[in-house]
Amino acid sequence: MARGHLKITENREELRVIPGVYGDPRTFEPVTDENGNFIRNTTAITAFDFYFSNGFGPYGADETIVFDGTTIRLREVSLGYDLPKKILDKTPFGSLRLSISGRNLWFKAPNFLEGLNFDPEVLAETADSNVQGFEYGSAPTTRRYGVNLSVTF
Repeated sequence: MARGHLKITENREELRVIPGVYGDPRTFEPVTDENGNFIRNTTAITAFDFYFSNGFGPYGADETIVFDGTTIRLREVSLGYDLPKKILDKTPFGSLRLSISGRNLWFKAPNFLEGLNFDPEVLAETADSNVQGFEYGSAPTTRRYGVNLSVTF
């Protein structure tokens, strides 16, 4: 997101307004007007400050960069056909099965930014690193196709 890979980061010259209200940096309390209403933020900042500051984007508040890891996926499909015994009677084969399969054929992470293509099952760090929940743009899981021929005599 901070490196400009997503469509939403395409316009790098446009100023951005962080959604929210003004706050007091000493007390971390919202600033209010004379009627006690929160004052909506209208201060525009550059794209660089938006993505690389402590206020928003990848280096900002957790609620702007933590996503629900729900995925919907087509994990595996396998289709096979056993030739009927009647066809195999005059052959040396006892059985013959032809099958095709595919793994990791499709997935959708509906709660991630469009174009992110994030797969929460892929580790960005090694399993022993004790780093959890970070994603550094790793590739999604491998898609695999296969054909299998099983014959008995």
